[in-house]
Amino acid sequence: MKRPQVRSTWLVCAVGVLALGSTPAWAQADNPPKPVSLGAQAVAVVLKHYAINPSVHHSTTGLPLPADGSWSLSKTRPASCPQTDDKCVEVFYDVPSASVRCSWVVLLNADTTDGQFLDENKDAASYLARVLSRGDAAPLISSRSNPVYPPIAIASQVQGDVPVNVIVGKQGEVQNARMLSGPPMLAPASIDAAKKWTFKPFVVGSNPVPYQVKLVFRFQIVMPQFTRATGDLAP
Repeated sequence: MKRPQVRSTWLVCAVGVLALGSTPAWAQADNPPKPVSLGAQAVAVVLKHYAINPSVHHSTTGLPLPADGSWSLSKTRPASCPQTDDKCVEVFYDVPSASVRCSWVVLLNADTTDGQFLDENKDAASYLARVLSRGDAAPLISSRSNPVYPPIAIASQVQGDVPVNVIVGKQGEVQNARMLSGPPMLAPASIDAAKKWTFKPFVVGSNPVPYQVKLVFRFQIVMPQFTRATGDLAP
């Protein structure tokens, strides 16, 4: 059974929230765009940095967290926000069918295109993973492992890059590794190598949280008697 594409679906489910207070590009030119709401800005920041964790299944459904939840914003300023005039809000993602309510406290940047996460609740840490860029993930690597070039792939002259999405647990252990593309013959070696990487915990507020990084394994046949198989963070 094919694994559902929960991240893309989750993004689609937020379109209604993100559209609030904005005018579609196809609107008439004489209809000036409305300002984007604070809620839409905060949700966009959450979607930029979080993805549903495919390795964590809900106890009732046996599946990852559904992507058909609803978004909302706190009506009061969270206590963890700094005592400044900066825009700081608590964002909720509710899935009533699963009795789940995820929340994040987000301190928005001055231009509101990004922000800092000051806190997140237990549901958010349980069902979602922070998506880290190469720059954020690099200092968290504790050990690496290069793949073993499969002899059958060498004999078949199969080479190329294999990107792998990795979910790292709260203690830095690899919980899930999923090949994104590349030659199928190189998939087992890439997945095995990815599972041997170790990382340091990533902390939001004062709590370690799961996170997602992308690795890429490169298989090269340099000459008939010389091959190379390496692994690194994806660009």
